[in-house]
This record gives sequence, structure tokens and C-alpha cells, in this order.
Amino acid sequence: MSNNVYGGQFCNYDERQITTLGTGYIANFISAGSLQSSGATLTNRRIYFSGNTFSIKSNGTLMSIKEQKIVNLRDVTGVGYKLFSPIHYVVSAVAALMMGIMGMALTMEEVRTGGGWGQPATTIQVSTIGGLSIGIGIVAFIVLLLTFFASRKTLLSIEYAGGNISFEARWLQSDEQDIFIRNIHLAKDKLYGRAVVEQGFVGDMHDVDEIPDL
Repeated sequence: MSNNVYGGQFCNYDERQITTLGTGYIANFISAGSLQSSGATLTNRRIYFSGNTFSIKSNGTLMSIKEQKIVNLRDVTGVGYKLFSPIHYVVSAVAALMMGIMGMALTMEEVRTGGGWGQPATTIQVSTIGGLSIGIGIVAFIVLLLTFFASRKTLLSIEYAGGNISFEARWLQSDEQDIFIRNIHLAKDKLYGRAVVEQGFVGDMHDVDEIPDL
């Protein structure tokens, strides 16, 4: 096994680190990571990951687990983003506000105030129950709406044969993500280029598409 810049170990002696994402795999693994941190390291052969991963369940909720994974670069089938938006919070917020308005409207009271020319007059006022109803509806609307915005997540997803690694991208710099994604594709291109040479389809690496050095 070979050492990387964090003092950790890779699987093969000829592996070398290309780039890291977040704290990096080894640094995050050693520190045990915080609740929201994730670290990944890309080598010329594999992707090493440590941290919280997310998956969207069949009922639309988001599940998070903490794990460490090592994925062969050859098995990676795609890299991209997933936007998780729990829209049911918005629906519930609107429903709560509408119920508050209905509760207020259905409990309005007629109050006699006295009128001119000797005739009694009445006005419609919000009852105590109605005021409580609209107040609860407004508070629930605000809380549910804030919960919606707090629960939204942009996930960076690395798909591979048999599964995926999806972790929150909000804590990562956009240029850091772009570099990591680009280097995954470049590393795969170079890996497949070497495989083509080794299998005798071309004479040497100069005969395949030119790929920048990693």
C-alpha cells in the first residue's frame, strides 16, 4: 500500500493522489468527521470516500448515513448533481394557512355597536377562537416554509456499478467540485487508454486520443 500526503494508505503501491474534495478521505477518516463533513480523494485507480452520504427513499424523504467507501475508478459510470426539494413542506404550509383563514372566517362574531336614528347596528369581528386559528395558521406557515428552505440539499453524486455516493455539495467550493469532476473523467480516459494499449488494440498511448497528464 502506498502513502498519500495525509499519511494514509492507498490500496496499490502504484497509486498516486490526483486531487481531493472537502477535507480529503484520510483527513476526514482520522478526525472521524463532523456531522456534515465529507471527504473524498481521487487517485489514478480509485475514489476513496469518508463522511455522510444521502439517499432518497421511495416516499420522498432523505436518509443519511455515515460510511467509508472505496470505489474502483473503472466502475464509475457518471458524476453529477441531484437537487432534493421536500415540496411537501410547501404544500403543508399553504394548507395550514388556508385552514387558519377558514377557521377565522367560520367563527366571525356579530357585535352590536348601536346605530343612528334609534336603530341597533351590528359589525362583524374576529372571535377569540378565530384569532387563535389564524395566528396558529400563520406561525405554522412560516415554520414549514423555513423548514423547506433548510431541508433543501444539492447533492454531488458519483454513480458506479451497484450503487452511488451522494454527499452534500453546499459545504464545498464550486471550483473544487468542478476540478474533482473533471479529473474523474480525465483519469477514466487515461485508464481506458492504457487498457486499450495493454490489450493490443493500438501500438502505444500516442495512438489513442491525447489526454492531459493528471
